[in-house]
Order: sequence, then C-alpha cells, then structure tokens
Amino acid sequence: MPVITSLHLEKFQESDRRLTPQRQAVLKAFMELSREHPTAETIYHAARRYCPTVGRATVYRTLDLFTQMGIIVKAPTLNGSARYEMNRSPHSHFVCLKCGRTYEFQRTQEPLGKYTNEEGFEVLSTSTIFFGYCPACRE
Repeated sequence: MPVITSLHLEKFQESDRRLTPQRQAVLKAFMELSREHPTAETIYHAARRYCPTVGRATVYRTLDLFTQMGIIVKAPTLNGSARYEMNRSPHSHFVCLKCGRTYEFQRTQEPLGKYTNEEGFEVLSTSTIFFGYCPACRE
C-alpha cells in the first residue's frame, strides 16, 4: 500500500489545506500508479479502492490542487490528455508515436537557478521530449 510521506504532509501544512480522506485516497492511488503516468480516470478507479465514496469531480479537483501545490505535474502526451507524474528532479520524456505511452528518460541537467536571457525571459525549468517508437511498437 502506498505511504503518504512527510514531504506530502509538509506541503499540506504549508498551504493550510486539509488532507481529507478523499485527498488521501487520490494521493495513495496516484503514488501506486505514478510510474505509469496515470490519467485522472485511472487514478479515479484506483482511488475508489481506498475511499469508495470518492467521486470523479473530487478526483479532478484534487489533481488540480496537487498540481497547484507542486506535489505533481502534468506529463507531456501526444493527444493532449492529462497524465500526471511526481514533481521531482529534472528529467526528459519519450512519447511513443504508435501507442502514445510516455516514458521517463533520466539525464543530467545543469541547475538553472534563476536564469534570464538577453530578451528578458525568465526561465524556471526546462523540458525535453523525444518522439519515436517504443521497443514494443517497433516489433
């Protein structure tokens, strides 16, 4: 069973938000599925195992809240549907053009800190997405 860490609890304490049973269920479901870059619908079905009364709208609102709080981020996809992942160290993504699955690529990246280019843009983070065919779809 996924465990809610002290980091998650700290985020809630910092934000003055309550970690309700429904939010706990969504967080546990997300953590259980996080390696798959789950959709909200997938998280909803898993969350019902932890809290059978949680509704779809609650799951969607909770995922939006977790995104605002910086606990999770939306992962890149081909079709624009929302998929989620933990907000952690910089990494790249590979999106399969056939099955649409998103994979993580670990790579080293120079820390940006606060970077402003000559035109005045302030860069806070970067993202690299590779497109191609995963091993299963290449066969």
